[in-house]
Amino acid sequence: MIDLDDIYDFLADKSQQAAQRIVENIVGRARQLETFPESGARQEFLSNQHKQYLYLIEGNYKVIYRIEEQVIYIIQIFDSRQDPNKMKD
Repeated sequence: MIDLDDIYDFLADKSQQAAQRIVENIVGRARQLETFPESGARQEFLSNQHKQYLYLIEGNYKVIYRIEEQVIYIIQIFDSRQDPNKMKD
């Protein structure tokens, strides 16, 4: 499991500029949900759950979210190079 602070901290060791750019790109991708909340693909790995999960891709990262009663909940920002078994509900 990775969140934005973890992503920034990990990447900033090599380049703070690159870390900032990647985090900004992830946030920008997530902002598209304000206008197009259903624009993500279904996250099949979590389909056995009682809730429907969707995701957007930004670089190596998945922004995993769900929609409930017209509210968007970003559940996790997941590095897609990791084992998908590490994804949480």
